[in-house]
Amino acid sequence: MRSLLRWGWVLLLGMVACASVTRPPRLIVLWHALDPGRGTALARLTEAYMAEHPDGAIYMEAFPGVRELLNRLQQPSERGPDLVLIPTEVVPELWGSGRLIPLRRWLEDPQHGLSAEEQDDLLASMTPGSIPFLRDGLIMYADEDRLMESGLEQLPGDWEGIRQVCLRGALDLNGDGRPDTAGWIAPRDGHVLQGWLARRSMAELRGWIEDMAFMLRTGCGRLMEPEAALRAFLEGETVILFGSTRWLSTLERETEAGRLKFRLMLAPLPAPSGQGETILPGWGWDLAITARDPDQQAAAWSFLRWAVGVEAQTRWAQDARSIPVRRAAALRLRQRAGAEARQSMVLSWALQGYFEEPPEGRSALSRLDEALNLLEGGADISAILERLQSASPP
Repeated sequence: MRSLLRWGWVLLLGMVACASVTRPPRLIVLWHALDPGRGTALARLTEAYMAEHPDGAIYMEAFPGVRELLNRLQQPSERGPDLVLIPTEVVPELWGSGRLIPLRRWLEDPQHGLSAEEQDDLLASMTPGSIPFLRDGLIMYADEDRLMESGLEQLPGDWEGIRQVCLRGALDLNGDGRPDTAGWIAPRDGHVLQGWLARRSMAELRGWIEDMAFMLRTGCGRLMEPEAALRAFLEGETVILFGSTRWLSTLERETEAGRLKFRLMLAPLPAPSGQGETILPGWGWDLAITARDPDQQAAAWSFLRWAVGVEAQTRWAQDARSIPVRRAAALRLRQRAGAEARQSMVLSWALQGYFEEPPEGRSALSRLDEALNLLEGGADISAILERLQSASPP
């Protein structure tokens, strides 16, 4: 009898095991608007997750832009996304409209949440409805050869030094009175202006704006569309390039291939006056849960929790050419690269002084874009100040 009972239990356990094996994985739908390169990196990351979690299957839908994703998200649908990857500046809008699920219950889950130590290890702050996943920063790249020709051995640590590089590095090659090369070039992007203004008091803004307006007016400083700015630097048209940390991999690839005709130098941005510490202003994308079904929310949290782990962030940062959002991952990558590697320098700056303005919404970023356009167009200083003040957090 006991033998029959024993075999009965074995048979029952076998049936349960078979049922669990044949049960289809739970589908998790993830929407994003990343560029194709990072979209491919995200696909590889989700494949790694599914290999470790065969009970979950992630389907990604890519949108050509953030606006398209938001428009679709606001439309009634029987099957919307369970997760969205969105720029931080759109988080307040979606949170205010109730589209994002509060994360507190998941964060505080004793078994599957994020511990206090893990939360402290995040490079950027969480919001009630999102967790940082992808970050980039603003740094200075320089043509070391032309910098030395300008009489400097290293990149300046203040804006007065930037002004001197600007004036000395701008060359009028054809004698028409306008510089044919620039002292510095920067992308025409509100994130760049936000980075320039990071931790700068309103009291010192007027003087900074006057200096910036002068450099743009004389033509020694220039604003360009991002890809054009990077191309101009590669072609030797400027001494300094203010640019995304993401561009480092492109510049190193060009150096290794022998196509970069000058020595590359990096430095963090000049800190505001009176502040000697390193500063690395940044921006990025957050992951947020939008599923309404509790079981889908749990499945979405499982991926989100995994994606901000140290192992996943180490893998993701390498593949996406981004700054990891976990300090432990940044330390690991710096150790792998070696102390002298340029990547290690950038990671050190991030660990020492990563700074991100609180997400005030897309309207604040659009006002920064407006201020940048006014600055480039030679508008009155008061009008520029008004835009900047309206874009600043209260």
